Amino acid sequence: MTGIQADSPVSTADKIQDLIDRARNNSTLWMVATGVIVAAVLIYLFVGRLRLITNNNAERALNNAKQSLNSGNLPLAQSDLDKVYSRYGSTPAGVEAALLLAGLDYDSGKIQDGISLLDKASGSGAASNVQSTILSLQGDGYSQLNKLGEAAKKYEAAAAATSFETEKAALRAKAARTYQQAGDTASAHKLWGALATDPASITVAAEARVRLGELTAQTAKR
Repeated sequence: MTGIQADSPVSTADKIQDLIDRARNNSTLWMVATGVIVAAVLIYLFVGRLRLITNNNAERALNNAKQSLNSGNLPLAQSDLDKVYSRYGSTPAGVEAALLLAGLDYDSGKIQDGISLLDKASGSGAASNVQSTILSLQGDGYSQLNKLGEAAKKYEAAAAATSFETEKAALRAKAARTYQQAGDTASAHKLWGALATDPASITVAAEARVRLGELTAQTAKR
């Protein structure tokens, strides 16, 4: 009678050894995976701690520079702010130092230097929350250089960069005024027209209607 044959002692031993080897290999893989995860967590915590320390140091350095600025010691303030930006340009405090430095450049007549500094600072990840401010300040710089067309474009870009409707309307109105001053009546008319009818721009709607009237009158005189 033919029955099911039992595994030989040798084959059974081989299977047992195979199971032991697999368990050992799986254990090693789990140990490696666990080690990688632990290392990743430690690196993440270290980087976060380092970033926190850097930001705190940057804030202290910026506050010291602001004290020099508030005391009226402009040369010292400029030197301190420059150090903050050079050392901590990738932090929010470093970006703020760049904005203050650009303002000092504007006040001393070095307009293009201020614009270039703002352009450089805008490339930092820490500047993402102040892009609208940076672009608006650049617009002010171009306006001081009497490059009104470029200034108006910066104001429009600043308006596009903010999520605050009141600020957006104010910046678009500023762009429209600048276009109008530059003699670009087509761009000014387009912006004023949009501001006059946009419910979100109610704060400048009255001025927009007045400006549209001015542009219409100017066109009629030609």
